[in-house]
Amino acid sequence: LIYTGSEGYTNVEKKIRVTPASVFRIASMSKSFTALAILKLRDEGKLRLDDPAHLYIPELKKIKYPTSDSEPITIRHLLTHGAGFPEDNPWGDRQLADSDKELLALISSQPSMSNTPGTDYEYANLGFALLGRIITVVSKKPYQLYIRENIWLQLGMKSTFWEYSDVPDDKLAHGYRWLYEK
Repeated sequence: LIYTGSEGYTNVEKKIRVTPASVFRIASMSKSFTALAILKLRDEGKLRLDDPAHLYIPELKKIKYPTSDSEPITIRHLLTHGAGFPEDNPWGDRQLADSDKELLALISSQPSMSNTPGTDYEYANLGFALLGRIITVVSKKPYQLYIRENIWLQLGMKSTFWEYSDVPDDKLAHGYRWLYEK
């Protein structure tokens, strides 16, 4: 890193300026950490990308696919948004607090399928939620703990948090949007 700079405020009301130490929400960029964790587990020989996902999440074994000759959902399908789940962009934010039990209940209740696995790309947060579950099962650690210990801390990311409530108030960047007034 040669240069860093910042402009604006993390908190407009309190006039707290943005600094290189400010903490911003990363939202779907957490998918990169999920993918990295899956690849790390693959490199350690703990799973294969072409493994059927139901080897790690037995509830997936009961899914009814769109066609009788559909191949089972694989880890690779989940990683590439090719599992056949419909686009669910707003779903992710609404499900953040769901437990593993609730995720597995959703799978057991037959989630919607828009395509056969491996045939089309469709952005699906559900697929990455399932990858998180696979990381938990394979590593025998909660997903967030595994990511923190095996990726963030290994990269020196000591100021990265899962929950905004854990961020020191003077470091948390609050979300704002520009409203154009005539």
